[in-house]
Amino acid sequence: MKISSYFLTIDKNSNFIDKNDTNKTLLAEQYSLAKYGSYKDIEYFAKNIAKTVISEIIKPNSELRNIFEVAKANNEYVVLMTPGFRNVKASANIMFEIALPLINIQLSLLKLPVIANVKLPRLASPSENYASLSEEERKAMGEITDHILPDTNFYQAKGVHILYGDDILITGSSSDKARNDALSKGAKSFTSIYAIIMDKNISKNNPAIEEKLNRSAIIGILDNRAKEIFTQKDFIPVLRSLRLLLNKDNLSNLEDFINFIPINNILKIYIAYLNNESLENHKYKSSIEIITNYLIVNKQIHRDGNLLI
Repeated sequence: MKISSYFLTIDKNSNFIDKNDTNKTLLAEQYSLAKYGSYKDIEYFAKNIAKTVISEIIKPNSELRNIFEVAKANNEYVVLMTPGFRNVKASANIMFEIALPLINIQLSLLKLPVIANVKLPRLASPSENYASLSEEERKAMGEITDHILPDTNFYQAKGVHILYGDDILITGSSSDKARNDALSKGAKSFTSIYAIIMDKNISKNNPAIEEKLNRSAIIGILDNRAKEIFTQKDFIPVLRSLRLLLNKDNLSNLEDFINFIPINNILKIYIAYLNNESLENHKYKSSIEIITNYLIVNKQIHRDGNLLI
């Protein structure tokens, strides 16, 4: 079973539309901002995910409601999994962290089992160009960088129903791997939940449509749309925001750009980068040096790079 807040396809002019041919350019832009860490836009999709899931739960005979009824009757568990991360979350992880408590409140009021959030680890960060890869390339990349899934004993202690949450369904390679793995190890059911499902007739022939969606608002440069993300008071660094800011193609604009960012957000970026990458990563060396020097001058870190703790 798949549940989604939105369905997107494209028209003959390559505009994003829904099933009713309604133009969804603004929604695509919101998704792009969310993908790069805009908290207010992540929150928008999170609340819509919660509304969509709750609307299914409160239907007495819906397939999703039945999963919770069965889990209650058999003293089983319902758990949420989102794509694994190393130390820096993706926007999808944050979306479901926001949505989950809202959903659990409704479940609790209905006296149904609440959902446990199971966080999957990832030893290596995903490829920067993942959104442009074909389905075959995604599967091959997943063997190296994909999340680490629970072992058989996770499912055998008691019955476990899996909800797999992600921000978008394009080729389904990640969710298919999680589904096949869970069911083969004994999961009682597997349900996928998305903010957006992309028309499979489009994504099958052109998986790079994901990159077009990702770049609806953020096009890879440090412009005013990017500034909108980094200046938010609730800013949480995600992998895409780190890679956007530190991209060597943006090096010439970096010093001017960070002058507009609250110092606390720059410190968050610094901490997130050092927790996820290595100072030996020469791709970002010059950019992180600018960030480091800026934080030293502004007395946020020691000259050796350590935090003022």
